[in-house]
Amino acid sequence: MPEWTPANRSAVEELLEVSSAALHPEHLARFKAMLVPLYKIRVASDPGQTVFVVAEYDGKVIYYSDIEDGWELAALDDKGGIDCRGSSQFDLSHLMWQLFGDPKACG
Repeated sequence: MPEWTPANRSAVEELLEVSSAALHPEHLARFKAMLVPLYKIRVASDPGQTVFVVAEYDGKVIYYSDIEDGWELAALDDKGGIDCRGSSQFDLSHLMWQLFGDPKACG
């Protein structure tokens, strides 16, 4: 089994580009409004580990979990990080459905 190494900025940017391209146009429009310049936040349950945030929405952040190989949505803690990594292995489209529902009903 290969040793885990954290995703770097360019890898997350590439995944974001590919994942965004697969979104329904209505979800993509809403997602683009949430995008932020990538920044790192800490993971409280794993001292020393960080994840890259790609978007913010209603007090929550969307980030890529390089351990679970999926996108996650999490609330920020009082220190500006997240308590722990999610383990859902979501595609970005799954998060858009969670946040906005049926893309045909958007807008």
